[in-house]
Amino acid sequence: MNTKILLVTGAAIILALALLWPTNTPPPELPPAGNAPDTASDPDEAPPPSSDTLTPEQQALLDNPKVKAYAQRLEFEDDLHDFFANAPSLPEQKRRAQADALQERMNEYEGSAQVSAPEAALIQLAMIQILEPDEEAAKAAAQQLMDRYRAESGARLQAWLEEPRPDFERYKAREKAIVEEVMAMDDIPGGLTRDQYLRERLQEARVEAMGRSAGNNQSN
Repeated sequence: MNTKILLVTGAAIILALALLWPTNTPPPELPPAGNAPDTASDPDEAPPPSSDTLTPEQQALLDNPKVKAYAQRLEFEDDLHDFFANAPSLPEQKRRAQADALQERMNEYEGSAQVSAPEAALIQLAMIQILEPDEEAAKAAAQQLMDRYRAESGARLQAWLEEPRPDFERYKAREKAIVEEVMAMDDIPGGLTRDQYLRERLQEARVEAMGRSAGNNQSN
């Protein structure tokens, strides 16, 4: 199989696993700027803030750990873009050193769920394509990567299947009771057929279960 085809196939497989991982961490929720001074409408014309011009509220905002973490994440994404844009023209030693440093940072973000596993895998597939000029070595590395993520996704799916879901179990029990009740009825109310009445009762049970689940999520 051609290396490019293998990498594209691997990307498709990993994308299919995306639902098993959380999405990226959204921007942090920040307090209002308060008495922040007006800035130029064009960001390129606005002077960079300095400690002498910042208000206490602005300085506190910059010192917020969530803001710092998000800024570091954005910096990481910029570094990734720069790497893939410049990698073909870099000397091999420097290219591999940059790739190793980015891989280490990506592992940290993946471990803290700030980068999803499918995203990390796609980035690594792209790195393989750049770092491995030998076709057989690239194919072997891509296959090893896909095998690892398949195994991890399988373990994650199994853990999800085995996780207790009391709301779902209650709904299934309620559903079973409704079916038994309706099937045992001699007279169906409302002039409906048995199937129509059953669908109506099951729909009501689903709406009730979704409302209960939403309430539990808000309380958590």
